[in-house]
Parts: sequence; C-alpha cells; structure tokens
Amino acid sequence: MYYILSSHGQYAAACKASCEMITGDAPLFRVVSFTDDMTKEAVEEAYREILKKDGAEECGGIITDLMGGTPYNAAAPVIHDYPKLALAAGMNLGMLIALNTGDSLTEAVKAAQESVVIQSGEGTAEETKKAKPAAAPAEAAEKNGIVHLRLDERLIHGQVATFWSRTLSVTRIMVIGDEIVQDAIGREALKATVPVGVKLSILTVESACKKLNAGNYAGQRVFVVVNKPETILQMIENGVKLKEVNIGNMGKKEGRETVKKSVYCTPDEKKKILSIEEKGIPVYAQMVPNDEKKKFSEFIN
Repeated sequence: MYYILSSHGQYAAACKASCEMITGDAPLFRVVSFTDDMTKEAVEEAYREILKKDGAEECGGIITDLMGGTPYNAAAPVIHDYPKLALAAGMNLGMLIALNTGDSLTEAVKAAQESVVIQSGEGTAEETKKAKPAAAPAEAAEKNGIVHLRLDERLIHGQVATFWSRTLSVTRIMVIGDEIVQDAIGREALKATVPVGVKLSILTVESACKKLNAGNYAGQRVFVVVNKPETILQMIENGVKLKEVNIGNMGKKEGRETVKKSVYCTPDEKKKILSIEEKGIPVYAQMVPNDEKKKFSEFIN
C-alpha cells in the first residue's frame, strides 16, 4: 500500500520529511510537487506515471493540500479511471503520522482534524484582532455583471476559488469555453471546486455572450474564467462589454516562451492577447490580487 502526496510547491515533500523525523522512514509516500511552470495536465501525468510504475491496485489514494487546488483538480480524471482510489484534501503532518503508523485513510483524516486546536488565554486572537477594512470591490462592466475576466488554463483552482473570489466578493463564477462544456469529467471537477455560496455557470461562448448581453446577470458579481485568448476575442466580437482582461496563468508547453512567472505564450498567442488591447480593452498580467497590476505589453516590450 502506498499514497501519492501532492501540493503547491514543496509542502508535500516537507510534510513527508517532517513525518520521517517523528516516525522514521515513510516508504509508503510518493510525492508530486506542483510548481508555477507546470500545467494541470503535467500534474495528472505525474500521478499516472506513479500508478503505472508502482501499480494502481497498490495505491490507497491521492492526498492533496487544498480542495479545489490544481493538485486536487488534476486528480479528478485519474480517479475517474481508477474508481477504487480515494481522493483526500487537507493534508497535514498529523494525517501523515497516522498513516505511517498503520492507520487507515479514514482514521488518518480524523487524526488530521483532531490535530488542529486553538489554545489561548482569556482572549483568542479572533476576539482581540481588529478587522481590516475591506478593499473597495470592483465595479461590474456595464449591466452584464462582470467584475473580473481572467485567462487561466487551470480554470477554477486555489487562487481563483479562494483568493480572487473573496477579494472581489464574487457571487457567480462563469467558465466559458465550448470544449469545456463538452468535457463531462471536467465539468464535475469544476463543480467540486466552487466556493460555498458562489454560483457556477459553465457555458459555450455563444450561450455566454447571449446571456451576458441580455443582462441576465445584472446585479450579480460575475467572475469570468476562460482558458484561451480566442475565447476573449470571440466575446468581444459578439459585443460583450469588458472593462479589462487579466492574463493569470498560461502553463509551460512546447513552443511557448516565458512572458512572466506563470505565463508562457507562443508568438501567435502573444499577438492575439495584444490585439485585445488594440481594441481599447486594458490587458494586464496579475497572478494574485496583491501582485503589482502591470500591463501585459510591458512584459513583451
């Protein structure tokens, strides 16, 4: 029996190392570290390579750091192909210690939950800390409800589902793309990653444009996510009003060159993105809300 541990950065590897400091060698753990230049497909392929090498029938499951993050989302098609595999999120040291000392995954999850406690004096940090004033929320574009449009090949993942959605006070995430609508497994994975209280729409370009132009989402706060520049150009051609476009993530693939951290483009993709700005719509590249908001063209020139 073995388990695949996966996380953003080196968290999974560090958890495994910390576990070994306490329990000794942990040969039942295989680690996949998700880095900025990796695509979701690359993470999925790493899982499949481990399963092929060590045997899918011997794997107890995939354990990731964050539900809805790329390591978690990349596991969805793998779990579909290997339905006996478990998929768990919320990895911590308590969970790994439990697994490495013989507990089942169910028992280890319980141990993980029990390992998180708050011990304090008369006042907890929550009671004494003064709340920071909330940032002014972005205004919707015209009457279509769009408060943010992000090009992100990973679609809904940790940054989108947690950081961006909270910062923008999003009420609906809209994923637009014809091929996305046709991907049944991908649709189910997207549904599992949406934050509690936020609605989800997965639409073709034609359907999305009609609904947005008709004002169906007026009064809502819509976060639009697409996975290729062509989709944005189609939206513009169909008359959808956009205040600005954010190039958030385009993974490292053959034929692409580095633009900035987490953004790699082919010459044709650069041309298409720059053509959006030529149409009078500001285009910038910003991975997370607290990064500097810088024009995409500044990374090219």
